[in-house]
Amino acid sequence: MHSDNDNQQGDNALTELWQAQPTNTIDVSEVKKSFNSERVKQRLYILIDIILLLPPLYLVYLAWGEMTFAARALCLFMVVTAVPLVMYQLWLRRVAAFTKDSHTLDHLQQFTHQIKNNIRIAFLTKHSAWPAFIVLPLFVLERHFAGALSPEKWDKLIIALPIASIIVIVWGVWAHKRQQRFEAQLAVLQSMADKRGH
Repeated sequence: MHSDNDNQQGDNALTELWQAQPTNTIDVSEVKKSFNSERVKQRLYILIDIILLLPPLYLVYLAWGEMTFAARALCLFMVVTAVPLVMYQLWLRRVAAFTKDSHTLDHLQQFTHQIKNNIRIAFLTKHSAWPAFIVLPLFVLERHFAGALSPEKWDKLIIALPIASIIVIVWGVWAHKRQQRFEAQLAVLQSMADKRGH
């Protein structure tokens, strides 16, 4: 999860910037500074997205020969779901991450575009949480019917599953709050764009 405090500070700075503007002017240097900060964040998020995706894929590759048909089906389902989702998120991050420096006034438009994409990313993140409530029990059932769950492993699962459920719930709530924050930030940017247009 990314730093909520950093994002909140950025939102506050952007709001203060907007409120401080005279009716027909925008401090383009501050907009450029905010956009450049967003560029650094998006490049970092791209790296994190890739790092988080590779280890599970490698573990599936290592364990593939020992999996039952049901386990392979579940893993394939997760791979064909997760990989396109991550690729789409990487695509959405491209605006800030890879846009070359342009005329200063264009930064407001690019920043607005990236925040719209951030809303989409947060929405996808939020809705990627609840399928875990289906996939996790399916994996447990598969292991049970495969005879791979000893009483000791059941004892560990009784502890692990509620913890995993709490993590999934927190993940979903966190993503929802990020979506709301980005929506508020978008409203500020659009107000700034309106000022620039007058």
